[in-house]
Amino acid sequence: MDQKLIVNLCAALVPLVLGAIWYNPNLLGRLWGSALGMTPLPPARLALTVVLTYAAGYYIARSLVPIVIHQYGLHGMLAGDPDLKDKSSALSITVQGLMDKYGHNYRTFKHGALHGFFTGLYLILPVLLIVGLWEHKKISWILIHAAFWILCVTIMGGIVCQYMPI
Repeated sequence: MDQKLIVNLCAALVPLVLGAIWYNPNLLGRLWGSALGMTPLPPARLALTVVLTYAAGYYIARSLVPIVIHQYGLHGMLAGDPDLKDKSSALSITVQGLMDKYGHNYRTFKHGALHGFFTGLYLILPVLLIVGLWEHKKISWILIHAAFWILCVTIMGGIVCQYMPI
């Protein structure tokens, strides 16, 4: 199996695993449930929710790749250039030289987690704030979800940055 796929599949587990802990009634589950007036999901709905959560987690992991791995910026900038595919072209040789020299810079869990954290803080938090305010959600609902998703994308960013091959 392709290593990129494996990394994304592993990172996609983060919302499920962390969610099982975060939203557990012994941690924040009761507060979250009371903020929504929720009741437990029926088994069939729970199974569908788990599958769709995992699929969405996969797409979040894939979306984090260009955010947490700086080297993808170079490839993205040159992606349409036909010289990049010609291994003997000056462009291809230059890019390969840059990747050989700098390809592993900033490829740590810590660095990816930093970018994941800021993605959560500057992208996910405002979205949840807007949704929560327009839907008249309690501030506890907004804070519980925002903290959860900031933590999720922080961990996912770390996994993707550390283990995703270029």
